[in-house]
Amino acid sequence: MPNSGEADRFRYKRSISFAVVKILVLLVAVWVLASSISLAEPPAELLPPPLPSPSVTKQKLIVGLAVDPPFVIHESDGSWTGISVELWQQVASQIELNYEFREIDLRGRFEGLVQGWLDVAIGPLTITAQREQVCDFTHAYYVSDLGVAVLKSNAAANENFLFNPAFLRFIWSVSRVGLALLALLAVVAILIWLCERRANPTQFSGQGHPVRGLGASLWWVAGTTAGVGYGDLVPRTLLGRTVAVVWMFVSLVLVSAFTATMASIFTAERLAGVSIRGIEDLRELKVGAVEYSSGANFLEENHIPFTKLAFSELLNSLNHNKVEAIVYDEPILRYTVRNKPQFTVLSLPLDTELYAFALREGSLLREPVNRVLLQKIHEPAWINLVAKYLPARN
Repeated sequence: MPNSGEADRFRYKRSISFAVVKILVLLVAVWVLASSISLAEPPAELLPPPLPSPSVTKQKLIVGLAVDPPFVIHESDGSWTGISVELWQQVASQIELNYEFREIDLRGRFEGLVQGWLDVAIGPLTITAQREQVCDFTHAYYVSDLGVAVLKSNAAANENFLFNPAFLRFIWSVSRVGLALLALLAVVAILIWLCERRANPTQFSGQGHPVRGLGASLWWVAGTTAGVGYGDLVPRTLLGRTVAVVWMFVSLVLVSAFTATMASIFTAERLAGVSIRGIEDLRELKVGAVEYSSGANFLEENHIPFTKLAFSELLNSLNHNKVEAIVYDEPILRYTVRNKPQFTVLSLPLDTELYAFALREGSLLREPVNRVLLQKIHEPAWINLVAKYLPARN
């Protein structure tokens, strides 16, 4: 029997061996983890050295802009702020541009670029094919959708509720869905009655009265559709049961579609006087838009008549029922009504808007501005800047 000293030495050597093995296993695990992380990282593009950036003018540039919050804001002290303004200031600072701001309306900014007395136009300027023909655009720095501003539901304002156009449209929408469902139930009921009236006279023949038989068939179809199926009526023929099985599966889809359709109708009809789910709903409303804006262009392209308004008149016209809906860029509308609870803004994801800076046709500023612009909009500071003026929706 080995003495205690030899046993201790054996345990000591074994513990050292285990420790070495654990260290090796740990090193292998670390190596595998590091390899997996490096593999997960996208490989860097093998590009040639960057081309030299074109030199920029040292002359003072004239930059056109107009109040368009939250992208362009004119403060009480005369300074300019906003998403577009602050982004331009960062870009211009990095490429050392000397400039001054000049307040000009939307149409004047493009005319100034064409005639040469304006070098740059900033703001929420949407890139369009028509505008591209008269100027150059930088890369887009913001993506937006069109929005529709409307008055919120106000029961006190709707004295003639039963004759309110929105309520009548709501009733018509619900009636169409209900009538379509009833017509489909009637067709299936007739099929069941034709299959069962002779082979199952006690349940579906109506004791010689076709109307009673059809009524019993309609009762069975309605019960099956609702998923309750009392069991008092049961098809017995092979053809009748085949129709019944097919209808059971169809009714599952039908009930889901009916629920989704009704939910869509109720959601759209939360607004008094307005129901907007697409372009066709806009055709039935008195619509307002800012002249020469992307909203106005969208309405013109879709042949929707509208009232031309100045930006400062939008909400006032809506509040006094001169128009029923305002079509404009969604983020601007949301910022404008943020402290006005009587208004709400609906998304109209039918036309994507890309905002960019506008330059003279063939301007040498385009390349250096684009290089810095792409850097800025991928930095965390850009996300913070947008969130500063356009907080996330609740």
